[in-house]
Amino acid sequence: MSDAHFLILTGPPGAGKTTVGRLVAEAFEPSVALESDFFWAAIVNGQIPPWEFESAEQNRTMIRASLAAATCLVASGYVTVLEGIVGPWFFNLLREELYDVSATISYVVLRPTLEDCLFRSKDRRRDPRHAGALSEEEPIRRLYSQFESLGSHERNVIDTSLLSIDETVQLIVDDLNGPGKYVVAP
Repeated sequence: MSDAHFLILTGPPGAGKTTVGRLVAEAFEPSVALESDFFWAAIVNGQIPPWEFESAEQNRTMIRASLAAATCLVASGYVTVLEGIVGPWFFNLLREELYDVSATISYVVLRPTLEDCLFRSKDRRRDPRHAGALSEEEPIRRLYSQFESLGSHERNVIDTSLLSIDETVQLIVDDLNGPGKYVVAP
C-alpha cells in the first residue's frame, strides 16, 4: 500500500479492537496502532466514567485528542489504526476534525455477540494491557446497545462472532489493500 491510510476501528467493549488493531497495523510498514483509551487513562483528576451521560464533553475532548494524534501520524506517512469506542454518534466531530486529512479513511465496527463481549470483558482483567478496562456488565450492555442498530453505518460492521482473530484481521487488511468497502468520507 503506497498511500496513507487511516483506519478507525471501533465496537463495543470486548469486541477485540486492541488485539485486531495491533495485528492490522503489523501488516503495513510504516504503521502505528493507537489505543484511544490512553487518553481517558491519562486523566489524573476529575474523570467522569465515559459511559455516564455527564461525560459527553469529556468524551468529545478525548476523541479530539486521539484524532489529533492519529492525524499527525497519518500526515507523517504511517498507516494508522486508531482503536477505541468511536461510535457513529461522533461522526459530526469526525467531520470537523478530519476535514483536511489527505488519507483514505476507513471506519470498521467489530461486533461479535453481546455474550462474547461480556465474556471477553470479564476475562481480560487478567491481561495487563487491559488494566482498568471496563469489565462491569451494565455499562457494557449499554455500550453494546449503542452499536446494535447503526443505520447507514451497518455496512461498516464486521460480525466477528464466527470469525477467528486471524480471519478478522485478514478481512480488514484485504479491504485496506483493495476494494475499500469500509472507506468513509466523514
